[in-house]
Amino acid sequence: MTTTNNLEPFWEKSYRDDNVSTFAKGPTELVKEFCKLFKKESFILDVGCGEGRDSIFLARQGHNVDAFDISEAGINKSIRIANNEKVRVNFFQQDLSQFVFNKRYDVIISSGVLHLPEKEKRDAFILDAQKNTIVGGYHIVGIFTDRLPATPDNAPFTKSLFKVGEILSLYKEWEIINHAEGAFKDEHPGGLKHQHSYERIIAKKVTSDYNNNI
Repeated sequence: MTTTNNLEPFWEKSYRDDNVSTFAKGPTELVKEFCKLFKKESFILDVGCGEGRDSIFLARQGHNVDAFDISEAGINKSIRIANNEKVRVNFFQQDLSQFVFNKRYDVIISSGVLHLPEKEKRDAFILDAQKNTIVGGYHIVGIFTDRLPATPDNAPFTKSLFKVGEILSLYKEWEIINHAEGAFKDEHPGGLKHQHSYERIIAKKVTSDYNNNI
């Protein structure tokens, strides 16, 4: 993650520490619950993969996983964990606002990352991701909303909290398999505690893109 006014996001410190997990061990709840929908050996993109918790879980199930994060420390840690667990994932460092698709995916996951870039950049990425998902494919999306303000240590890096319901409007042409909205509390290494408002969706692409014939 790049810095703002010489500040460093809290997660960078724990990304450099192999003895702790920045968020939690194992996959996110959405991925754990809904991965049964994915076809065998799916091609999956994990956007803002952090320490690779979802990527490694899915690769262990036999899927083909590309995963990127803007944080060099996060990617390096993900690679170390995958190597230790003898799991193959294509991890690479990348800013999502500069990512260029060179293939289509069965599944695209973005958990806790899309509220970080400016609105124009994240909306453009969502549209591009939709175009580069096969018909019948899935998006698993978890974002923070403006029902609660960004926490002080997150605020310098949070450029576009979603309005409640906004993520649904961006997937109006998709089938919404699951939707949840609310608030939660979490705790990170060092006793750092946060409360966030969130929205999560599982969406299935059911038609080709009208202008792109995908």
